[in-house]
Amino acid sequence: MKEYKVVRGPMGFSVEKGKSETAFKGFEDIINREIDGGWSYHSMETIQVEEKQGCLAQPTRTNFYMLIFERDEQDL
Repeated sequence: MKEYKVVRGPMGFSVEKGKSETAFKGFEDIINREIDGGWSYHSMETIQVEEKQGCLAQPTRTNFYMLIFERDEQDL
């Protein structure tokens, strides 16, 4: 049987022209950290969260990148 872990990916990258690799490095660091902890990378999903600001304000929508990891339960 498998066990799953979800980790929020990095957000809000601002990079100089031609330096997009900097943004990828944030994901790479998270994946390598979790692999070192015994997890295997499974997939990445995007979810949209709508946060209500108050009675009169419009809700704010934010997209989050969720990195999904798995391992066998016996590895606990």
